Amino acid sequence: MDLERIVFRKIELWVVGLLLVMAAIGMLVFGAIVYDTTSGKARFGKLGEVAVLIAKTPWTFEKVVNEDNRVQSTDPNRFDGAGGWRIRQEGLPEDISGYLLLSRHDGDQSRHVIELYDLTDLSLVHQWWPDVEMLLADARRDWNWMDYTAWRREAWRAIHPLLFGNGDLVVKDHYAPLIRISACGDRVWMKDDVHYHHSSEFDGEGGFWIPTLAARSDLPGTEDWYLEDTLTRLSPEGDVLFQRSLAKVFIKSGLYHRLFSASLHANDPFHLNDIEPVLEDGKFWRKGDLFLSIRRYSTILQYRPSTDEIVWMKEGPWMDQHDVDILGETTIAVFNNNVINTGTGEKVRDVSEVLFYDFETDTVSSPFRKTMETYGIKTLTEGLVDFLPSGHLLLEEENAGRLMLFSSDGEFIASFINNSAKGLGYRMGWSRYIPDALGAQAATALENHDCEQNL
Repeated sequence: MDLERIVFRKIELWVVGLLLVMAAIGMLVFGAIVYDTTSGKARFGKLGEVAVLIAKTPWTFEKVVNEDNRVQSTDPNRFDGAGGWRIRQEGLPEDISGYLLLSRHDGDQSRHVIELYDLTDLSLVHQWWPDVEMLLADARRDWNWMDYTAWRREAWRAIHPLLFGNGDLVVKDHYAPLIRISACGDRVWMKDDVHYHHSSEFDGEGGFWIPTLAARSDLPGTEDWYLEDTLTRLSPEGDVLFQRSLAKVFIKSGLYHRLFSASLHANDPFHLNDIEPVLEDGKFWRKGDLFLSIRRYSTILQYRPSTDEIVWMKEGPWMDQHDVDILGETTIAVFNNNVINTGTGEKVRDVSEVLFYDFETDTVSSPFRKTMETYGIKTLTEGLVDFLPSGHLLLEEENAGRLMLFSSDGEFIASFINNSAKGLGYRMGWSRYIPDALGAQAATALENHDCEQNL
């Protein structure tokens, strides 16, 4: 009865008005704290961080509820049976050498794993199980658009890991801190100064190139959410050796309209997804040049850091491509996602494929097209290819959770299906071919590590 009396007690109108005014003021103050923190001023310290977390609660809840969408393949039931290697009846060819660094989400362990395989017999050499919750425990959390729900074992992915000769890896998720880990997964160093994303490639001189994003663009007139892609070269110790804003390269080259056209403005004007360093001179490039894959406008370009100029650029016929590789002295290969949007949403047009562009003849060909059609290769986003010295093609169909190995004439050799024991497919993490010398050196070093993996 007392509770009923309290619930239905009459309240003076002026009290209701006062409460509404106080609520409105509280909302304004809360909004001001959130804006101050996300704009980079952070004058409210921990209070601002808490306010931002509260403001993100609806989206955080949605992402956690939809966790499977982050790590499961786009069609989890596409491939039957448990995951693992599937090899042609004739077995592996004798001319394959080197190693495979396989990066994938393990559906049985509900976390990401990186595995080193010997390609001569597909035997497992070593596994890394990075514990991201420990590795990023003290990483900064004041970025205004970071998805911190991905910083959990169940959600984090190791995108395009780099392998060092001592068994260390450099790993990161998309738009996240960069970490070097030991053979046993312990942190060697971490960089959380900017956002690191997409590809990681050795420069041939001990360092490596990686796309980054300025934590806050300093281009005049841009807002907090404007993504300014940057070309960054790092040493094995994580020291910055070179850094250049791609946007500023475009502006210097008279391409301002590609960044700020009123009718086509986007906060992500490039979406740089691969930096491929040139390791030796060719007929159409010099050692030290960079080939860049820019998803927006479906562009591949050649940039020369020594002179800060765009040497060559071509839009299409690739569509929303990922990954560019150098083949010989006159040809590059492009992994073409072949994604279109006619107004009804994004979709792969027929199949994703591998295109060759010949600089000498200015022609584009698709030598593996029949193979792509036969095996239904489709990945709306991500995906990559590597060419082995023997001519074999290693292709990661990232969204589908499948890695495939073909001969130089497109014949199937083997595949890795990233299914769980229950037969559900999970996504990959940008696997790569490891040359024989580096792989053997790392394998020898890894033999001396007895790691107690925390599963």
